Amino acid sequence: MAAKPEQIYKGIAASKGISIGKPFVYRAEVPSYKVDISPATVISPEAEIADYEKAVSQSIKELNKIFNLAKEKLDEKNLQIFEAQLSFLCDEFFHSKVKERIKSENKQAYAVYKEEIQTLENAIVSSADEYIRERVNDIEDMKNRVLRNLLKGRLVSKITENSIVIARNLTPADTILFSNRNLLGIATDLGGINSHVALISRSLKIPAVVGMQDISVSITAEDTLIIDGYKGIVVKNPSDATIAAYKVQIEKNLLFERKLEELEKLPSETKDGKHVRLSTNLEFNNEVDYVVTHFGCDVGLYRTEHLFMELGDFPSEEEQYRQYKFLADHIYPKTVTIRTFDIGGDKILPDSQKEVNPFLGWRGIRICLDKKETFMAQLRAILRASSGGNLKIMLPMISGIEEVKKTYQYLDEAKSQLRSQNIRFDEKIEVGVMIEVPSAVILADELAEMVDFFSIGTNDLVQYALAVDRDSSLVSDMYEKFHPAVLRLINLTLKSAAKHNIPVSVCGEMASDPYASLLLIGMGVNELSVVSTAYLQIKRLVRLVNYQKAGEVAEKVLHMSTISEVKNYIEECFNKNIGEQL
Repeated sequence: MAAKPEQIYKGIAASKGISIGKPFVYRAEVPSYKVDISPATVISPEAEIADYEKAVSQSIKELNKIFNLAKEKLDEKNLQIFEAQLSFLCDEFFHSKVKERIKSENKQAYAVYKEEIQTLENAIVSSADEYIRERVNDIEDMKNRVLRNLLKGRLVSKITENSIVIARNLTPADTILFSNRNLLGIATDLGGINSHVALISRSLKIPAVVGMQDISVSITAEDTLIIDGYKGIVVKNPSDATIAAYKVQIEKNLLFERKLEELEKLPSETKDGKHVRLSTNLEFNNEVDYVVTHFGCDVGLYRTEHLFMELGDFPSEEEQYRQYKFLADHIYPKTVTIRTFDIGGDKILPDSQKEVNPFLGWRGIRICLDKKETFMAQLRAILRASSGGNLKIMLPMISGIEEVKKTYQYLDEAKSQLRSQNIRFDEKIEVGVMIEVPSAVILADELAEMVDFFSIGTNDLVQYALAVDRDSSLVSDMYEKFHPAVLRLINLTLKSAAKHNIPVSVCGEMASDPYASLLLIGMGVNELSVVSTAYLQIKRLVRLVNYQKAGEVAEKVLHMSTISEVKNYIEECFNKNIGEQL
């Protein structure tokens, strides 16, 4: 029998890693049955309500079991996925509405619940915010869980061990349960880079490719697969040569991981002695011990909006003070740059504000300046925690001079209030701005005279400069960090900063990308603030780079006018000078 031909399926690279194995094609059963609504049918509302309450109770038990399992595997951020689902399942307002309708309309629980949950799904799907639209999968999971328990169906939680799961989509619960079976990888038709299956896969370090359109109907149990989470592809029935090449790559990756561990305590400097400050991005306090123990570095970006998202409202001054003080004490003598609330856009808005285009609306510093007392509470909390002298303040989404001036007015007022109460704080606390809006680049000269540092948020800078929604699958191929316009905006920012002698860090995804980091170092970026999982890889890159040669590469790139020119040249230089060593 002739060997099956090799086929390659492309999707979105959601979680790095490579695996070779057999597939497990998972098809979630959607509970359904014919609802009897004939006039002659006599329905007992009391019995229906009792069945509904049992189904909800059973669903909560199941999800609690999964949540407890998730606690052993996931960080605090990803645990919020399950906390949100449990919160919804325990929502008495929603359940009372369902029960009231069962009683008043004499309808079956199944029909009423399905109608009510469908109304909620429709509202989410119609949102202009892609992040919110992706949350419909959470509702779908809970809907099917309750419906299955109403029909007394069986929970499928086991898959074949050591397999690559292929599915139309996976819920967070599916992903956690399947991970107990030594999951080799995940490939789904649906999902984006910020979908929960992507987030959890990255946390569990399971290779994943999402948004593949039709992978679930293209694979059978008899196939052999390679999943490549770096390139975002699945290879069906790979040839012997392809398998051999990927096995070599897997061995290289393992060797690379072992080499990285040797770098933990070595300085972050180039071959020719140029120091490049390397810091890490941080969101949760439970990450602090790992950063202190393994990296001993500064925190270049501490995101505070998780405090809002955990509570569903702005935290009090005291709650914030405790968080910031804990951070300052544990990182000391290293520094922590605290970004003020960056809510809006792809993050939940306070007061349930809904906008047609949230990325261009009420977000970041705009919310803070409009909510003076809320912003003042945050500024006072940061100041109170700054007495050790190792905290900095960073302002997001700055688009003009007026925003910085108004922030300084609030900050001066907060300082005066603390002085009047004899509360110590760092009188010389540094204040910086994020450069992520093109207007901030144009005004960089004036901004540099007002602040102590710049931090370039490349994720937003790319999307605003190129008018591309970074979360939209329709234009995802146009979201390109190596676009010459983006690189020139970064260069203009660096020139303005150098002119006024203030440092510049990059805290977006570019800082964690080896190719982009080579270019950023050559352009003269003082600091790279990276995700913790990329810290050692980028440190190794820094130690392999010749600063003078990197500068020559950057100079040439800045005169190029197409993305392909830039990418091809950087890749060529990278592979020639660094690739083999890295």
